Amino acid sequence: MRNPLFGNDHAKRPAPTFTSAAAPVSAPRPRVLGALIGWTGASAVVCFALRAVVLEDVRPGAKLHIFWHLFLRDEPAAAVLGLAVVLASVLVARFFWPGALDGAVERLAARPWTFIAAATATLAVAAVVVYHRHPLSMDEYAPLFQARAFARGSLWGEVPPQVLPRLVPVRSGEFLEAAVDGRVISSYWPGFALLLTPFAALGLPWLLNPLLGGATLWIVWRLARRLLPSPSAAGWAVLLTAASPAFAVNAISFYSMGAHLLFNLLFVSLVLEPAPRRLVAAGAVGSFALALHNPVPHLLFALPWMAWIALRQGGARRLAALLLGYVPLSALLGVGWLWVRSRLAGTTAQAAGPVQLVAGLARIAFSAPGVDLILARAAGLVELILWAAPGLLLVACWGGLRSVRRAEDRRLSLLALSAVCTLAGYMFVPFNQGHGWGFRYFHSAWGAVPLLAAAFLTSPDVEKTFLPRVMLVCAVLSLALGTGLRFAQVRSFIDDHLAQLPRAAASQERRVVFVRRDRGYYSQDLVQNDPFLDGSRWILLSAGEESDADWMRRAFPGSRRMAANEVATVWAVE
Repeated sequence: MRNPLFGNDHAKRPAPTFTSAAAPVSAPRPRVLGALIGWTGASAVVCFALRAVVLEDVRPGAKLHIFWHLFLRDEPAAAVLGLAVVLASVLVARFFWPGALDGAVERLAARPWTFIAAATATLAVAAVVVYHRHPLSMDEYAPLFQARAFARGSLWGEVPPQVLPRLVPVRSGEFLEAAVDGRVISSYWPGFALLLTPFAALGLPWLLNPLLGGATLWIVWRLARRLLPSPSAAGWAVLLTAASPAFAVNAISFYSMGAHLLFNLLFVSLVLEPAPRRLVAAGAVGSFALALHNPVPHLLFALPWMAWIALRQGGARRLAALLLGYVPLSALLGVGWLWVRSRLAGTTAQAAGPVQLVAGLARIAFSAPGVDLILARAAGLVELILWAAPGLLLVACWGGLRSVRRAEDRRLSLLALSAVCTLAGYMFVPFNQGHGWGFRYFHSAWGAVPLLAAAFLTSPDVEKTFLPRVMLVCAVLSLALGTGLRFAQVRSFIDDHLAQLPRAAASQERRVVFVRRDRGYYSQDLVQNDPFLDGSRWILLSAGEESDADWMRRAFPGSRRMAANEVATVWAVE
């Protein structure tokens, strides 16, 4: 029976050929193994070289930008671990091959449900234990703020105007936009906030991304079954995805990048068979991806697929069907949201009309890169390598190059082009990514990586070689050690960040906390509140101790100062 979403994936497949202890395995190819070890070693060398370059320009006592702080803090250890994993994997695959791994990938490909369910449950637990159910950065807080407003049936939050100067901890319009009458709205497009809304209403906003992560594993499995003939390919794609810390950590965070990844893969699943109905559905999926938080990630990813559709026979009709699918939600969530933002008066961005807002987006999205940006993108590429299973990016590159050379692999080559377009496009976005785990600007196209790697590992001339065994051990070790290291790094950073508040701020009693943005490290990111200030704790920006005390006497007579440290002061409200 034809599957209406994914087409017919029950075609006959060739017999399994993945090596086992009883099956002959080709002798190791020195060039392949040397390239794998050299790639990982070179990544480590570049990582430490970038570290030296950055530290050379840091003045004693100066605070690094968060992007470079996280890079210097986390990547050297990951680089060393990645090299150790590759070396250990070569030895294990050659001399200590465990029989339990025989046929493991085929079994995962045939029955992935238990693995996917276990991975999803693990991600949900990690969202609580590792990420503390806390939106660490303003990039994460802004859509959650908006989702909580939506959950209350409102398009915006609303606070007393006199509180507003102490409430919005960012430059006007950067993450949150505030009107003079006290209305506050996210500056991001509303798609991800809409996904969060039912979870916010239930008090479980942290659960969305783990569930999206489980759905991503499923769609990767289905796409591999459609695109690749080998019976082990889907198992490889799922395993390599789950074994990459970039996937796992983004799936426990509050970032929208996991949603971008899932919706882009859904888009691909629909355009693979460009029948009119499927193209209209693909356009609808793509339009929601455009509105998740900004349109650039999906636009860059979708360009090769749109060109492929347009250049085929009957391309004009098919492209029209695709674009027709984009129209309704793009108008509602894109243009409509710009109109809502433009109606909130009080800042330059908010007073601008939709046309000016779109023009502003174009200006910030595409600018000529300077030296600092090129250096940041080089660091991003290193992160792309180090946040994947060791060796995965190299194998994916081999798969991508092979797909471009072979006409029969045209659909795989489009995945590779989507990845290249995303990398190239973000060279012209004039920011480093700031906060984030891995190279999050690339994450919307990250699904191409395990699929291209699976295609290479299951190709007839590679499948019986030594390389798949090495990559299987790399994936297993990365799943345990690589993800474990990243979880520890993320948790320790969030612990340190939250520890900037005095312990008294964690009380369930009524509290007002004043945070000094000139103290601590990114302390302004601690200023997170309910959109209507309905919580028992308000976290506000400090204007100085005397000003804060005077404000509390006027707003809450009888309140008392109960705790303080270098970064924040806690007041009890009686």
